[in-house]
Parts: sequence; structure tokens; C-alpha cells
Amino acid sequence: MFLLKTATRAIAQIAAALIAVALMAALTRLALLPFLQNLLQLDEATLGYVRRGLMLTAFILGYWGYVRWVEKRPATELSPAPAKTLLTGMGGAALIGLPVAALYFTGTYQLVGVGRLGGMAGVAMVIMAAAMFEEIVFRGIGFGIVERHFGSWPALFVPTIIFSAAHIFNAHWGGWLSFATGVTIGGIWTLTYMLTRNLWAVALNHALWNFTIFATGLPLTGMQDWRELAPLRSEFSGPDWVSGGMAGPEDTVLMLAVSSLASVVLLVIALRRGLFKPGGADASKAAQAPGPASGAG
Repeated sequence: MFLLKTATRAIAQIAAALIAVALMAALTRLALLPFLQNLLQLDEATLGYVRRGLMLTAFILGYWGYVRWVEKRPATELSPAPAKTLLTGMGGAALIGLPVAALYFTGTYQLVGVGRLGGMAGVAMVIMAAAMFEEIVFRGIGFGIVERHFGSWPALFVPTIIFSAAHIFNAHWGGWLSFATGVTIGGIWTLTYMLTRNLWAVALNHALWNFTIFATGLPLTGMQDWRELAPLRSEFSGPDWVSGGMAGPEDTVLMLAVSSLASVVLLVIALRRGLFKPGGADASKAAQAPGPASGAG
């Protein structure tokens, strides 16, 4: 009975948080943007940049409002941390960039030309807004609420599995390899959030990961639309389990191996730092217990 009540409370909080973010996004998209367009008579290009920036802001404000007025706590996970954010973001670019570079080296990917730079800023803004939205949903809301109710172990697995399952519906994405890499990549971002407790840091990691794939001209999680806007032109060859095919480099056995190894390394670091928390009543007892004299970063 206790477990059922706890699960009900957690689901209700997750629903409330998602509604708060969705309402702010809807108000921005359907009311604020048309108002600004009528007031300022923006051209289509400028309106696109304004739209992306405002939607990013809307996601953040919706989540902040939920935390402030429903959970009644400061949203410390949204606090600026420039050095941590930049370092974590660069880690995301490196973690996807190294296996992609290896596949270029082996001839699985071939650089066939150079594209244009004109559309990069707009794509970068979309990628950043989408990454922040996903990190708010799966890490800020999903991980955070599940952890407070059930502890860190369920919070590590439940949102990560849902994250992978949600991406199965992407074009050219599906099957056991897609799901497995989705779990391990999602695990990287969940553990990154556990280590940093900062949504800006994990969102930039996610965004630079995606931007690195976009920049090569390879498919991004099954999406083909942006390949024409990429600064490089690339092609792929070989079986799909090696190249990722139309799904892109994330859907490869090499990426599964790299992301699995990275997840294990991050998990070991989190365990050594004592970052796994109990949930429910145990969490309250842990919060009241005296802490260690000093802690890891």
C-alpha cells in the first residue's frame, strides 16, 4: 500500500511538472510569439531565431515555476555554473566524436565535400532547445522526482529506459541495437546529471553531442532533414550495424561499446563519491543524519 501511494504521488508530480512546462511552451508559441511578430514585424529569419530562443526560455521557466511553487524549493539545478557546464559539454562532443572519427579512419564514413555555414546558427539553437527540453523532462523531472520518492537506483534506470523507448519512434530507428544504445546513451546523461546536478551542464553535453553528429553531415538519430545544412558532406558504407545506416553513428555496435564503457566509468565515479541516495522515508532520515566532514566535488 505504501509503495502504491508513493508511486501515485510521484506520477502526480511528474504530470504536474510536464503540464507546467507544456503550458509555458504553449503560451509562448501561441500568444507571445504572434504578439511580438505583430508588434515588431520581424522577417522570417529573425523570427526563427526569436522563436528558438523564446522556446528555450519557456522550457526553463515552466520547469522553474513548477519547482518553485509546487515542490517549494530553490531550483539549484538551474544555477549557472560556467566552468562545469563548458567542461561537461566538451565531454559530450568528445565522447561521440572519437568513435565517429574511428569510423572515418576505417573508411566506413567518407568525407565527400564541404557544405555551407549559413544555417548552422539556427540548427545550433534548435539542438540546444531540444536538448534542454529533453534534459528537463528526463533528468530534471523524471530522474529528480523518482529519486526523491524511490532513491537513486530506480531513478537511474526508469527515466533512462523511457528515454530510449521514446526514441524508438524516430525514422530509421528501431530494433535491439537502437534500444540498447539508447539506454546506454541515456545512461550517460542520467549519470552526468547525477554527478553535476546541473541541467545546463547535461544539456550542453547532450547538445554538443548532437551538434557534432550534425556537423559531419551524417544522420542524427535517424533524422535526415539537417544533412543539407551541415558544414560537411559525408556518406557511409557497410552493414548497418557497423555504419548505423540511415539511423546514424549512434546506432552502431562501436557506439554501443563506447557508451557502455562510459556509463560504467560514470557509474563507478558516482558510487565512489557516494552520490546514490535512498528514497521516501529513508531519504528523510538520511537528510537528518550528520554528513561526512568532507565530500567529493
